[in-house]
Amino acid sequence: MLTHLLSNGCSFLTKRKGMNNHTGVLLSNDYGYKNIDLASAGRGNDRLIVTTKLFFYENPERIKDTFVLIGWTNPARVDYINNYREDWSNSGVWGESWFSLKREKEKPPRDPSWSTYKQIHNYGNLIAKMFRQILEMQDFFENLGIEYCMYHSLNALPANMKVRLEKLELLRERINKNRFYRLGENSHASFICVDKSKFTVSKTDLHPSDEGHLAWQKKIKAFIEENSLI
Repeated sequence: MLTHLLSNGCSFLTKRKGMNNHTGVLLSNDYGYKNIDLASAGRGNDRLIVTTKLFFYENPERIKDTFVLIGWTNPARVDYINNYREDWSNSGVWGESWFSLKREKEKPPRDPSWSTYKQIHNYGNLIAKMFRQILEMQDFFENLGIEYCMYHSLNALPANMKVRLEKLELLRERINKNRFYRLGENSHASFICVDKSKFTVSKTDLHPSDEGHLAWQKKIKAFIEENSLI
């Protein structure tokens, strides 16, 4: 019997300043589940995978009673799994037990998370990376019998970029489309840009507003029920 809902992703699955909820909390409330929020600002897909796996390794009793909601970020985001993020203070703290090599006189580069985003020649590799990440998480859930749903929080690629999928088609086809909302077609970010003044925090902060989360949550819930995931 499901009693918990775990949500993990980037800042699109966190409460922004002055906001009451996000998509994961709203979905938890609708189903009467206890929300477990692992998402963090600045989080990339590799760290999303690691933190999700570690949660279930550390809390095996949650395997049978937890539904997981994954909001994938842009595959260009580079993760730094260490004890410090002086360049992005609100991206989360890992604790002293992690394998950081911090030296007092060294600091990480400013804003490293998007360092590959503008490398147009690398988009094919980024899409391959994204498919591998999704399949790794999918295999983990299905091997343990964990119920889940995934979607794109951020766009996989800019709308005007196309990647020929000849060699990647088999990877894409292995992704369970009944558990991934509109794979490669839509994202929370692109959805809220339909009406920025209503669905985003402000003209300068394009994260989802309360209304942007509520409208997206309705779409995800409809998808979950259409595919009998809960």
